[in-house]
Amino acid sequence: MLSRQWLFGVVLATSATSAALAGAQQPSGAVTRLVTLDGRQVRVRLAGLERRKRGSPVVVFEAGAMNTLDTWQRVLPNVAAVAPVIAYDRAGLGQSAWDSIAPTPRHVVTRLRRMLRDIGAEPPYVLVGHSWGGSLMRFYAGYHPTEVAGVVYVDPGPIITQAVADEIAPFNAIGAGRAGYEAFWASFAGVVERASPAARAEFAVFRGLMERDPTDRDLSPAPDVPTVMLLAAKSFPLPLQLPYDTDAHFQADVRHRIRMLQEWALTAKHGTVVVSNQTSHAIPREEPDLIVWAVNRVLAAVPGRR
Repeated sequence: MLSRQWLFGVVLATSATSAALAGAQQPSGAVTRLVTLDGRQVRVRLAGLERRKRGSPVVVFEAGAMNTLDTWQRVLPNVAAVAPVIAYDRAGLGQSAWDSIAPTPRHVVTRLRRMLRDIGAEPPYVLVGHSWGGSLMRFYAGYHPTEVAGVVYVDPGPIITQAVADEIAPFNAIGAGRAGYEAFWASFAGVVERASPAARAEFAVFRGLMERDPTDRDLSPAPDVPTVMLLAAKSFPLPLQLPYDTDAHFQADVRHRIRMLQEWALTAKHGTVVVSNQTSHAIPREEPDLIVWAVNRVLAAVPGRR
């Protein structure tokens, strides 16, 4: 179920994750600063732009729902050793000011694209997105295909190419059906009600998006670029009371996600799919070296990279 990953991102954001990452190594030469976009501040962390070779990719990171650039603390140092890197906080998250505008994929991508140019980071880009951030990077690749040199999807969710019937399929597989699906969303809504305005707005956008037909989601075809899809197969607990076997559902969900998401990668040039049962959805925290490997694999396949 695509929403399980989104919820786990919410759980991470409201846990002690930031404190646990606080002592993580910073990229060599990294700078964290506030830049102004439309009169509001955006927190950005960057490293290596001054050493960038002409035409070489910048690696751009997008965190999951409710999460901040600190998600990438254990990933950025090793990637920054081989390529320029940029991570940031979306509007209303972390230290970035809320702009009170619905964070639709097009709005988020438009802001990110302008911010990249404002700080002197012209394309091409290798896009790296975790969870909801993976979905946002899929939209970026569709909106601006000529700017994208490669993509790394880190256990992305929601699966924005699938219909509602596909969302319910893992529930059907364990006999929970539509009732189980509705029970999940009822419980999930209670968690999100306690979140910040920006986080609630992300949730509203996500739910509205998934209630539409896939052909009405403003999703353009992805460019044929080197792509790696990382999928987590280790179970994680959900802080919800649900009327079905959550372990059985997780196993059905993993198999469903593998079937659906492999199409994102295997139809692309140099497409690679990796399924790890050594990590839960929190790949940036639990298995950061896997993300570093994936970025290096994509960078190695970028045509003409110097």
